[in-house]
Amino acid sequence: MKFNINKVDLDKHISIAQKAISNKSTIQILEGILFKAENNKLILSSTDLEISIETKVSCEVIEEGAAVIKSNIIGNIIRKMPNDIIQITIEDDNVNIKCQKSIFNISCQSSSDFPSLPEIEEKVSLTIDNDDLLTAIRETKFATSIDETRLALTGLLFELKDNSLKFVGLDGYRMAIKKYDFTSNEEFSCIIPKKGFNELSKILDDTSTDVVFMKGHIAFINGNTKIFTRLIDKPYIDYNKILNNSFNTKVVVNRNDLVNALERAQLLSTGSNASLTKLEFVDGEISINSNSELGKLDEKIYGKQDGENIRIAFNTKYLTDGLKEMDSDEVVLHLTTPLSPMTIYPVDEDDNYLYLVLPVRLSQ
Repeated sequence: MKFNINKVDLDKHISIAQKAISNKSTIQILEGILFKAENNKLILSSTDLEISIETKVSCEVIEEGAAVIKSNIIGNIIRKMPNDIIQITIEDDNVNIKCQKSIFNISCQSSSDFPSLPEIEEKVSLTIDNDDLLTAIRETKFATSIDETRLALTGLLFELKDNSLKFVGLDGYRMAIKKYDFTSNEEFSCIIPKKGFNELSKILDDTSTDVVFMKGHIAFINGNTKIFTRLIDKPYIDYNKILNNSFNTKVVVNRNDLVNALERAQLLSTGSNASLTKLEFVDGEISINSNSELGKLDEKIYGKQDGENIRIAFNTKYLTDGLKEMDSDEVVLHLTTPLSPMTIYPVDEDDNYLYLVLPVRLSQ
């Protein structure tokens, strides 16, 4: 195999392929990137058996072929090469890399041992704007669980139903839902590992992404790059049963004022102990109280309140996480009882985003 390629192009696409390389793999071939040169294209493939990436870049192919090169070595070499045309020649188990006066010779492996990536046989299920996709990932992935014994909750629910596309993250203590209106005759629901969305968000560089739903996998196609992720084959919680549109108290408050007060309350958390913040809503005055062995915070902010006065407490981090991901200047808080979840909506989102957080029981 022999080809010539621009250093900047090769560096970019190696970086993309490296997103599917696991540092913890015990299988040597998975530490490498499959290089395949054909039809004046270089195709780079990588996998950790959960996420797989295929990315293509134009180059001058002199001799077609394929080989697996260790990811960190080839990545570091190309990154340090001069900004010029690089010539790569592979014979047997040797890779010769030339650029100006720099010449490297490193080893490689046979491509025959590299796992096959999933094949896309189904048609595109939907196309989503990348700005919408990035926003949905950002506003929901933080609410997923890190508890591997509840595997379904470690991923994001990706659901197309009733002409709406929803992203749902929940961990049993809070839930985030992002919804887009989406006219489609198709319906599907799957759980995508958070890691798949994490890596996808790092490589989006086109205006939109095609999504293909396959048995056991889902594929995201962005320009010349495909990312495949294995789905979590577990039942998801019926999140609709958690939602409750009724409330006794509605409060509109400045988001930054509330976040800043909660972050000050969080300063009093100690070690691994979760910070607890008590909120008391009385006729638009919001009293924020937090105390620990380090000290005590008492603060007041103001909003517009309709309905009953209420005293309620939350894990400070859980409450802050959702508020920080919202872009709206003001948020609406819906409260029912001191033991019922509080639902938070951005004022300007028209119910397209909500964050629900469970309270902590207060001792009398």
